[in-house]
Amino acid sequence: MSSGVILEIKEFGELLDDAGQKVSVQRFTWKTQAGLKLSVINLDAAIIELCIPDRTLQLDRSENILLGVDTLEEYLQLDPTLMCAARFEGSVRDRTAQENQPLKPGVVDRTRVWHPFVDGTRLHLSLEQSIIATVTITVEAMNVVRIQYRTSCATGGLCRLAHRFLINLAGRDAGPAGTYEHVVQLNSDRYIDNKRFLRHVSENLADLRIAQHLGLILYNARNASRGSQMETLCGIYTVNNASQEGFAARLIHAGTGRAMELYCNFPWLCFSTMSQLPAGRDQLVPFYPREGLRRVSLVFDIERFVMSIVDVLEKESSKENDQRAVCIEDQDKEQAKDQDAGGRFCRDAGLLLSPISCPFKISPFPFQHQIPTEASSTRPNGASQSPVTFVGHVTLKFGICKDPVRVKAKKS
Repeated sequence: MSSGVILEIKEFGELLDDAGQKVSVQRFTWKTQAGLKLSVINLDAAIIELCIPDRTLQLDRSENILLGVDTLEEYLQLDPTLMCAARFEGSVRDRTAQENQPLKPGVVDRTRVWHPFVDGTRLHLSLEQSIIATVTITVEAMNVVRIQYRTSCATGGLCRLAHRFLINLAGRDAGPAGTYEHVVQLNSDRYIDNKRFLRHVSENLADLRIAQHLGLILYNARNASRGSQMETLCGIYTVNNASQEGFAARLIHAGTGRAMELYCNFPWLCFSTMSQLPAGRDQLVPFYPREGLRRVSLVFDIERFVMSIVDVLEKESSKENDQRAVCIEDQDKEQAKDQDAGGRFCRDAGLLLSPISCPFKISPFPFQHQIPTEASSTRPNGASQSPVTFVGHVTLKFGICKDPVRVKAKKS
């Protein structure tokens, strides 16, 4: 057992498969003397809890920074492929298998259940289907989490695996107000925008090669055109693994002093403020659940959404512009209320960080050339590919940043 780290195993819940057999879902929880707490379940190899302390270093003030869940019932309401589950890429068959939802409440597909093996404080989760996959998680005493991913696809080709992290260092219930207080830095020179163009980050309003306050970026985005706003707040970024600093992403929350660095040997990193989500209406809105998307009209203000499109398409007179300015002012007031409101799984409630292998065939030409889809890069005539082993590593390091106001006061 690692010094300063303990691993606890508890029952998280019980389900049935489609044959009526019982399926046990276990919860594995690491705790460090420095205040970190990490919880993983063997259903989808999902990470559901990640608690770290704030700058006071008081262990009772460790707070869950992951937009996770508390119960198995709550987890089953979410889309695991877009939430906190281990996500496969590169295999159509297994991508389809991941999308299988329980046939009815309490029933689950056994292909989503990983087999655990505990070695001291190290956890191995394995899955043997058409894909042989292993996720190994290790927690160190100095609040460092290391994850190794290993896959080999029996049907041929390369199948990649990684988690998607939905993080709000202010706390999972802090909502947009806590998200906007983050200072963000990505170790990247190029990114792919939402139109699938490879661009240099200097062309982006949010050049995250240097640390930038997220609230200022969003403020600037509101003053930019509507079309560039999405590009400003999300994208797929190349990772400079050869750079001297080495990290892929660095997050600092000014209010609590919590800091996180993500290291990985993946070539790409998906980053988003989740601004594409509809705004919540004082209720839990799961992150992209299929049920929620079918009832999206209950979440969106459809009339305002349609009128915003009409405003763009039609040329307005000066009088109409004045009226629109009043409407925008009212919308800003409502948006400010949304920003002050807490809650998980709503628009801008956290940051999405997802290490990925390159799913694109990059054009050999300079920037601004469109990238072909993954389907266009497959072999002709359906030629089979030999199995390729994929090994990926992700490391999360957590620390504390001092309050600059107090430091300045002490110096004076």
